[in-house]
Amino acid sequence: MGCSSSRQALQKNVGTGENVEAVREDLLRVMDSPDWDDGSYAPLLIRLAWHSSGTYCQADGTGGSNGATMRHAVEAADPENIGLERARALLESIKEKHPWLSYADLWILAAYVAIEHTGGPRIEFTGGRVDAPAEKAVAPGRLPEAEHGLAEGWKVDAEGRMEGWEKLAQHIRDVFGRMGLSDREAVALICGGHVYGRCHPESTGYKGAWVENPT
Repeated sequence: MGCSSSRQALQKNVGTGENVEAVREDLLRVMDSPDWDDGSYAPLLIRLAWHSSGTYCQADGTGGSNGATMRHAVEAADPENIGLERARALLESIKEKHPWLSYADLWILAAYVAIEHTGGPRIEFTGGRVDAPAEKAVAPGRLPEAEHGLAEGWKVDAEGRMEGWEKLAQHIRDVFGRMGLSDREAVALICGGHVYGRCHPESTGYKGAWVENPT
């Protein structure tokens, strides 16, 4: 198949610009709800996209948003993904309405719309991600763990730092470094991501917002 034919096939698979705009509009219709934190599912959809992407390994190309492998039991059962079944279920009606769009593309586009809806920039969407079978799902352990290496009982040292912080810092470097990201990029993602939404004890063990004025 020539390059021109390949591009046409890909365009057919990911839809036209008009089709993508229709999906954006449908996403906005389900974005806000009085039944969820502060009246919006936007933070939850951003978390879905991040956890889908955060399994990526630069060295071998496994994991990441391409594949939407959180649909499968082994990845859905990762303790760090608890609670995201609500986000996946929320998007099912949109997937049914727009079957040409892969789950992998839908999850990322939903986060783009959520970011714009909450005051962030409009992110232009490039589709083409392909859903993968269960054997492509990655085992738990690739996502960052908030308490990795910390001493039990939340003990602090003489300088007020939690005992075990060095192990947690190295864990963060290992996780984000595996994706090809620098310390600076890791800090930006962690700090920026945690201004969104609230924690739920049934999912993370924590309750409430990370910041005083969550987005």
